[in-house]
Amino acid sequence: MILILIGVLIFSTSSGFAQTVTMEDLNKAVEMSPTLADAYYDRGLAWGKQGKFAEAIADFTQAIKLNPRDIGAYQGRGNAYAQEGNFTDAIADYNKVIEINPEDAGTYYNRGLTYNKQGNFSQAILDFTQAIRINPQFADAYHNRALTWEKQGNFTQAMADLNKAIEINPALSQAYYNRGIGYDKQGNFLRAISDFTKAIEIDPKFAQAYINRGSVYIEQGNFSDARFDLTVAIEINPALAEAYNNRAIVYYQLKEYNKALDNLNKAVELGYAINPEFVRVLKQALNK
Repeated sequence: MILILIGVLIFSTSSGFAQTVTMEDLNKAVEMSPTLADAYYDRGLAWGKQGKFAEAIADFTQAIKLNPRDIGAYQGRGNAYAQEGNFTDAIADYNKVIEINPEDAGTYYNRGLTYNKQGNFSQAILDFTQAIRINPQFADAYHNRALTWEKQGNFTQAMADLNKAIEINPALSQAYYNRGIGYDKQGNFLRAISDFTKAIEIDPKFAQAYINRGSVYIEQGNFSDARFDLTVAIEINPALAEAYNNRAIVYYQLKEYNKALDNLNKAVELGYAINPEFVRVLKQALNK
């Protein structure tokens, strides 16, 4: 089962950036006020929303030149670096924000996400913990700290943090989903199904939650409900190789061997690393 991180970086909008402003307006603002840091900052935000991170970095850099203590620009540039996979420069910019404002919970959170992507889990936990200290209602920080605990093998603390994230934000579908994985690992199938179901109620297009609930149904021997969930997952996202592989297992158990082979072939086509032993027993069943 696949753990899902909430990887949304937090931006500062201290300059009053308006969502309805067009790029043409922003270009005009820079043209009219080339020494105004906020004009570059606002355009940098717009570039970032368009996924044009190099352009965003250039504008945030110009904003910083004009105002070396522009927290929003450092944070925005750090986020753009992180999106490009340049974690070293991202962390340097987050460090600068924290140097200027040591109580910026969002920047500790962003730096924690970045350390997590680097594989520096101990530092990530420290940053998520700092974010929580500053903002005890920071559900996403609890959620991502839980997943980092899990990577370190601390499942008890991970489950505790997921519980807290859900307590703070009962609409956090990813937290229910990840707690469902935790319950499944514990062999608590009823609670796992309950959490996957809750994730689906919140987000009916949550294909991976359908896959995982289907997997638990397979573990229970409930192949009819498993087939339903895996079919829904495929309808939501026809490129989910894991769903085809798991549905092949279901069809095998239901003795619908031709359908099992069709699904297995589709999983292979999509790049899934199938179990050779399953291929062997399926071919054996087809030849009977």
